[in-house]
Amino acid sequence: MNFSGIYQFGALTTRNGEVLRFEDIDTDCNGKISQQEFIFIQKELGMDTVEFSEQDEQGEKDVTDYEFVLWNQEAKMQKAFENLSGLVSRDFIGDNAKYSKPIMKEMRTFLKDFKEEYMNSENSIGGMAEAFQTALAQKYIAIKQEYLN
Repeated sequence: MNFSGIYQFGALTTRNGEVLRFEDIDTDCNGKISQQEFIFIQKELGMDTVEFSEQDEQGEKDVTDYEFVLWNQEAKMQKAFENLSGLVSRDFIGDNAKYSKPIMKEMRTFLKDFKEEYMNSENSIGGMAEAFQTALAQKYIAIKQEYLN
């Protein structure tokens, strides 16, 4: 299931900061979240609307627990990337501001490549965001040294 790309995700939390679990949304306990279940929980919790973009063979729109975990991991990765954007803006000011755009382009490529490589590895999908945050920090340190030396 494709949720229209990593940049479309928000945090899977309620307004009061409670993290949602798959079981919180799968109200009929069938192992999938239907679009109707998701819309219901969104209204109940005051969440933003998310459009399910693919249908199964029966024409129903739903998401599995694996897809839900992936969605959550992508949301965390996006948050880490957004934090990096702010760091780049603070680190590259004045005469060095000209480097911000090429650095962010390189980091977006890193994000895309990291996700693809991780998805093709034997690693647990539940650890993707944490591994990305570590790798992102290391990559940024290397790029920063390259541009500032």
